[in-house]
Amino acid sequence: MKKITLVLIIIFICNNANVAYANDKEPIKKLLMDYINKINDLERGAKKNSVLYLFDEKYSGNTVYVNLSGALVRKDYDKKNISSQLDDIINDDNYSFKLTLDKIVFQNQKENAGIISAVVNFESFIDKKLAEKGTMLMDLVGVKIDERWKIVQNNMVRVSEAKDIGECVCYMYGNGDTKFVTEVYFPAGLEYDQKLESFQITKKDGLRVIKSHSDEFSWKGNGGVYYKGKTIGNTKDPKKAIQAAVKKLYKDSCVDVIFN
Repeated sequence: MKKITLVLIIIFICNNANVAYANDKEPIKKLLMDYINKINDLERGAKKNSVLYLFDEKYSGNTVYVNLSGALVRKDYDKKNISSQLDDIINDDNYSFKLTLDKIVFQNQKENAGIISAVVNFESFIDKKLAEKGTMLMDLVGVKIDERWKIVQNNMVRVSEAKDIGECVCYMYGNGDTKFVTEVYFPAGLEYDQKLESFQITKKDGLRVIKSHSDEFSWKGNGGVYYKGKTIGNTKDPKKAIQAAVKKLYKDSCVDVIFN
């Protein structure tokens, strides 16, 4: 038993030595893994400075984002932008984010500089519901500054592959001030789904109500819009009253609704 224990200890020590040796020989790979791990640690209470510490003061980066519809969004970043993004992640208790290394496709290590290209999978959640899932191709450049390795550039192509909650678009068509039809586009897994809904403003038992196919909202004279006894808005404009009803009906799929 003692011999087995001794062998296990020797294996453990050797493995740790091999990891340390790999980290010394591949600091650019360690820099990438530190970035991934520290981003994931934010959800467990880590401070944003643990992530910012990895970036050089002159850091620059850019992201090309391909959303579910295939539209391209381009953004440039510096260290201040990274800091603001981290604040958004930390300060939103309902939001969480996770990165997972898929594979390294290219790596070049020099004494004082290195570049690594990697495929990284990402998932984000809002109220524990999938907000977005996709893949990033990261081209990360690191340099050795004052004996420490820092990220000086990171170019990313980010592709969204699935989404259950996010930004929605609603087109409204009205017939006077009492009849409306809405056409809502909302994320539904691998693509955006679309739904038509009709609303009618009428009276029931002397009270003003907004009726859809399956739901009913009360709209009081003081402007209060209510759903199942709870206020969801306040307006005297019929269109805005319908907008409040749409936001309530699609709250499980829409973080925000853009009305056109």
